[in-house]
Amino acid sequence: MRAFLLLAGLGLGFAALLGLLVSRWMTRPVEALTSGARRVAEGALDVQVTARATGEVGELVRTFNHMTSELKNTTERLMATERIAAWQEVARRLAHEIKNPLTPIRMSLETLMAAHEARHPSFPTLFKESAGVVLEEVERLRRIVDEFSRFARLPKPQLAPVDLGELTQSILSLYAAPPEGIRLEPAVQAGVVARADRDQLTQVLVNLVKNAEEAMTGKGGALRVRVKGTDADAIVEVEDEGPGIPPEHRARIFEPYFTTKDGGTGLGLAIAARILQEHGGRLEVGGEPGQGARFSVVLPRAS
Repeated sequence: MRAFLLLAGLGLGFAALLGLLVSRWMTRPVEALTSGARRVAEGALDVQVTARATGEVGELVRTFNHMTSELKNTTERLMATERIAAWQEVARRLAHEIKNPLTPIRMSLETLMAAHEARHPSFPTLFKESAGVVLEEVERLRRIVDEFSRFARLPKPQLAPVDLGELTQSILSLYAAPPEGIRLEPAVQAGVVARADRDQLTQVLVNLVKNAEEAMTGKGGALRVRVKGTDADAIVEVEDEGPGIPPEHRARIFEPYFTTKDGGTGLGLAIAARILQEHGGRLEVGGEPGQGARFSVVLPRAS
């Protein structure tokens, strides 16, 4: 019995030590990124993070260094002052976002260390609870990494004629069985063709439809998707009957890391707006507060 208790104690001690080492190995590069992002936001545009990391954190380090290299090249050319200012704002918000998960991770580790050193009888329970917190915050970091990588490393669009009616119908076929209470109401004008990157435009439209669906979760309503064209523009409108966008949020809705959703990264609409900007188009928001939101994808119409 004593041998069993000794082995169990050694196992817990080893698990705690391993957890501390792994978490520390992960937090060091994140702390270095936080510091680097702050420096970029303050005007040091040639910052490079040298901390070693693998996995999602390693990808975040590589993406951050790619961003600062692009900033440096842009500066050396002083062609896009607004773009530099936008990247500085992204860096400032990134520093804030990646710092948030570090606080609960650090607190969990400090609690574990104190309980282990004091040989606290409830250490197994504390270890389980703390490990759950650390894993949850690591998952949060992973989401930040994925979204930031997509935002910062957006490939140059490969433009070709895209029939917006056909593309929209193929996307809506994924929602053939919408959640209870939500009904799809497509209205597609034939022959509306834009020059676009089909994959990137699909990403934009799927994001907008998903947002519209989430805005009506639990409430229900109509999800309207319209395709129409003018002489100059090809337009796709996605409209819901959710709570709408408050006037005070409209000026910031496309800013990186601005979100009103629990668990949201605040990069979905920022990525969509940037994709359309790279296409020579734009993303517009409309609708009345309390009566739903309307997002309009506006692209140059192909001849």
